[in-house]
Parts: sequence; C-alpha cells; structure tokens
Amino acid sequence: MKIKNIAAAALAMALIMPVSSSFAEEKKGVYIGFVDGVNFTTDSDISGPAISTEADFDKGAVYVPAIGYRYGNGLRTEFEGAYRKNSVDDLSGVLNGTGRVKAKSLMANLIYDFNLNSRFMPYIGAGAGMARVDFDGVRPVGGVRIDDEDDVFAYQGIAGVSYWLSDALELALEYRYFATQDPDLRTAAGVNVESEYSNHGALFGLRWNFGGPRKMAQAEPMPVAQPVAAPAPAPEPVKPALPKTFIVFFDWDQSVLTPEATRILTEAAAYAQSSGSVRIEATGHADKSGSAVYNMGLSERRAAAVQAKLVALGIGADEIGTIAKGETDPLVPTADGVREPQNRRVEILLK
Repeated sequence: MKIKNIAAAALAMALIMPVSSSFAEEKKGVYIGFVDGVNFTTDSDISGPAISTEADFDKGAVYVPAIGYRYGNGLRTEFEGAYRKNSVDDLSGVLNGTGRVKAKSLMANLIYDFNLNSRFMPYIGAGAGMARVDFDGVRPVGGVRIDDEDDVFAYQGIAGVSYWLSDALELALEYRYFATQDPDLRTAAGVNVESEYSNHGALFGLRWNFGGPRKMAQAEPMPVAQPVAAPAPAPEPVKPALPKTFIVFFDWDQSVLTPEATRILTEAAAYAQSSGSVRIEATGHADKSGSAVYNMGLSERRAAAVQAKLVALGIGADEIGTIAKGETDPLVPTADGVREPQNRRVEILLK
C-alpha cells in the first residue's frame, strides 16, 4: 500500500469513528500494523581475492507488516516481516553499474511508548532477528556479476511518534536504522566476496489496536443494616433494603453521567423516597491526573451533575448538599499524575 493511500484511509476512518476521553490511557492487548516508506542504503564495500569495490545505491522502498502485544505499562513486543530493495547507482565510479540489493527480514522488537496524556505518543525501540540479503545481478564486480544471497543476523533501532485517531486506531511516523552481519557472497566466476548491508528508513503507516483502555472497576456497595418492619400481629413483608451509600463513577476529565451512573442514581432516589431520608450529601472526587486546582473544579462539577439528576428524579433541591474534595481523598491511593478510574467518582450519602 502506498503511503498516500494509508493517509487517505486513516483520515476517512477518523471522520466516522468516535473518539472517547480514554484514547491516552494505557492500552493492553494485541495490535496489528503496517508501515512503509523510503530507505537509504549506505555505501557497501565489496571485497575478496583481487576484488575491492564500493557500491552506491539509489533510494528504495521498505514495507513492514507487524503484529504485537501491549502490556499496559508502556512496553510492547512485536514481530515483523520486512522487505527492502534498492537499485545500484554506481560501483566505484562506474556510472553504468547495474543490479539490485534486496533484504527480507524477520525481527522481534521491544518498544516503549511514552504516555504524555495526549493524542501524541513518542516511542523508542530495538529489534533483532534474521535477514536474507540478496545481490541480484550486481555488476561489474571484478569483471563479473553477483547473483547470490546470504542469511545473516540483523538488528535495528526504532524511534517514532504515534497520533491516536480513536481508541483503536493510530497513525505512526518513524525512523529506523537497520543493519546486518556482513553477508558472504559468491560471484558468477566462483570468487568468494564479503559485503556490507545497512540503511536508514523513514516510514509512515497505521496500527490497529484490539485491546481497549483499562476497564473501570466498580466499587463494592457498602453493607448497611436493613430497616426493621414495625411489630404487628400480621407484619407485612420487609422490603429489601438498598445501601445507604451509593457511588457513581465518571470517565476521565468528564462530569457527564454515564448510563451506569444514571441507573445507580435512579436506585438512590427510589431508596430515599421509600425510606424517608431527609438529607442527601453528594461528595465529588477526582483522580490525580491534573492540577489540584483543576481537579477541585472538576469534582464540583461532578457533584453538581449528581444533584441535578436527583432533582430531576423527584428529590427536593433543598434536601441535597454538595461537597467537592478534588484529589485529596482518593479511594485508591496513587502517585501524582496517575489516572485511576475508581478515584473519578461522587459518593452519595443518605441520612
């Protein structure tokens, strides 16, 4: 696939795919990718008995499909197959040098993504594997040509940056340095020669991630005593009691109620109306991924959203008090800057 076709496909998919606030959270799971681009193979010394020449190459193409796995902590491993090819430009000043050099490789890579809490994610990595270096009709070398190949150890360094189009799809722009052990070859005249192979590549493409962001764990309801039915000769069955404390959770950097939060607030309102609760406190919280001042305001907006929903469900506005605690009272203790889903919450206490 041409680079321009990759870009066109990515932009088209970005227009139709939804993007949530979780795009910068750590991913975990399998992904597939494809990048291609241009490679610049470095000059190659070709030496052997009575042979000493240097090959210069034109820029060529490189294609790299890959499959990998993200571990949710910035690290990922991947396996790739790659194909590189370059035409000979000249051989030690012979302008009519001809032939091509191709390399097919299988590599295992270890890559680290730097999560900047934005759509952009830089990464670095390294890889090792095997490559088949093929000299196809390279001539003149000692008056003859080389039509031979050799399987050699290969290694590479990787540096790039991703741009997340959605929770699953990312664009990738990267640089690669790829090199191999010196291949041993044989000329058409049967002379053994040794050569070199390395190149620099600029690549662009897409990665599709099948693993989603971290799942938000819901807190266990806090156990409370059940109301006791009033004594009577024939007491009515006691209605099952709901907890007196309810917790609703929010997406990262959001104060909009999720469908699950709306369901929990409906239960809380029903309990308050049936049990005769006279006071409700809604306490907003935030995780530590933003500044303390920003998180205080965010927790206020979350508490206000809960208050508004309870009023809409029939609870009097004067019966609901709101408190904002920002990032000061986490449900799960974390370091500063960490996104923790269970700390993005509002606790509703019925008195």
